Amino acid sequence: MKPGEKIRTIVSIRSHRTGLILPRDGIFLSARENIGRTLILVDFGEAGTEYLLPHEIGEAKRESESSS
Repeated sequence: MKPGEKIRTIVSIRSHRTGLILPRDGIFLSARENIGRTLILVDFGEAGTEYLLPHEIGEAKRESESSS
């Protein structure tokens, strides 16, 4: 994934900061390694940014791929 790519969560995720359920769609910002695991920073717009684990997200299908 590259910064700016759209992603979609696979499962419902509750924000650790606000306690609200995050939207399904977000924008990939960065990925980091921490204590042997990868954390992915995602921008959810008005809901803020959150770190997610790789198994919680998938790449959003691009319009050109879905129309084929």
